[in-house]
Amino acid sequence: MRIFPCVVTFVLIVVVCPVSASRTSVYRCVQADGHVSYQQIRCHFEDSPMVLKDRPSGWSPLRPGEQALLDRYRKRDAERRRKPLAERKKQVKESRTCWTRRKQLEAVRAKLRHGYNLGEGEGLHRKQDDYRDFLRQFCP
Repeated sequence: MRIFPCVVTFVLIVVVCPVSASRTSVYRCVQADGHVSYQQIRCHFEDSPMVLKDRPSGWSPLRPGEQALLDRYRKRDAERRRKPLAERKKQVKESRTCWTRRKQLEAVRAKLRHGYNLGEGEGLHRKQDDYRDFLRQFCP
């Protein structure tokens, strides 16, 4: 069993020698020409280390507006789950004919928007009117 000594060694290294990069000091150095640099070693005797905020590990807390938005989304989702399936938004299944006419109307509108030949204009407008009338009369 050569794995056991390796595991023990790894655990001891991790427990005994934790490495934390967030604990390093950062110094703000201003040179004579006004150039500002940030570094880990001191520039002059009057430099003092900057205080850096440690970022919390894991999830950071949300701001109040974000928390309110998240709560509103959670509440809405919970209300949706509570409603029975029958009370949810009833989707009426559209007939195949209505779906086809809607697609034909979209194609005619696209043709009218993007350009057509000189003799096609009147026929396209007539088709557009026919499709609209059909959809208005027979489709929800």
